[in-house]
Amino acid sequence: MEIQERASLGWTGVVITTIFMVIVSGLILYPQITIENVLTVLRFSSLTTALPFLLVFVAKPLVTLNIFRDLGQWLQTNRRYLWLILTISHLLHLYQIVLYYQLGNSCPFLVWVLTTPLWLIMVLYSVVELMKPQIFDQLNKNSANRKLNIVYQLGNWYIWLIFTLAFGLGTLAKSLLFYNIPALILFLACAIAYCMTWWGVIRK
Repeated sequence: MEIQERASLGWTGVVITTIFMVIVSGLILYPQITIENVLTVLRFSSLTTALPFLLVFVAKPLVTLNIFRDLGQWLQTNRRYLWLILTISHLLHLYQIVLYYQLGNSCPFLVWVLTTPLWLIMVLYSVVELMKPQIFDQLNKNSANRKLNIVYQLGNWYIWLIFTLAFGLGTLAKSLLFYNIPALILFLACAIAYCMTWWGVIRK
């Protein structure tokens, strides 16, 4: 019964979060679409994608810590909703990139080469979570399929890498340091926590 209540809360969270992202994006672009507004809304949608991804990313390490175990279990239970939220957010991000192009701007070809797999991974994982969530549920168990687990983790780490590179390059370029530096530190800290769990440094 508790799991069902969490599930219904998760769907409510998806709807509320989606409405919030759409409204805030609209307010940023109102009353006129300019390059400054588009860049601001792109940063916003990047943030609303990065945060739920980090929650998915650190769910497993959190379960190994007594103080955060309940939070980690809740995140694992609601993993599918987090994937849906971050995918919806990144689809909004894609629409905003279209607006960016319509204003006469463009992105380097290398950016598209590196980020296209990210889009595909997000959409694929969200489809799996919608259609066959039990596939990823098995990954939280000791009897998980090793090959499937490797594929899933590679996808997660690729997304982590793209975000980390984006925030890292932004920091090196001294662009929006108040935004890029905290984001970079947070992503690096989550990766360290994950690696410590993987190597067995963090104990239950």
